[in-house]
Amino acid sequence: MIKKFFAVFLLSAALLIVGQTPKAEAYEVYVGTYRDDGTPAYLLTETLAGGRGNFACTVRAGRNHIRYVFWYANGGPYYRNSWPAEGYVYGSGSPVAIGIWEWVQSH
Repeated sequence: MIKKFFAVFLLSAALLIVGQTPKAEAYEVYVGTYRDDGTPAYLLTETLAGGRGNFACTVRAGRNHIRYVFWYANGGPYYRNSWPAEGYVYGSGSPVAIGIWEWVQSH
């Protein structure tokens, strides 16, 4: 009886340990400074959704949170944000859009 109980206990404990899903660590990554007012921008990594060529995320700039959407089209990356600004990542003059795109591509 005790052996059976102990075996069931060990099996239950093993299932609990194996069944736990790892949680992604949330942190902020510096991705550039806005040219218009000099505010540094930080990618909130826990907000990333999608794949490398088509994703959405949120950036913190001071007290503001700016939503970005990126996609790959016509041979290059494009973006749109909630301020609203949009364009070709490398032709827009936005160091923040470039920083976000490049960080996502390398991670």
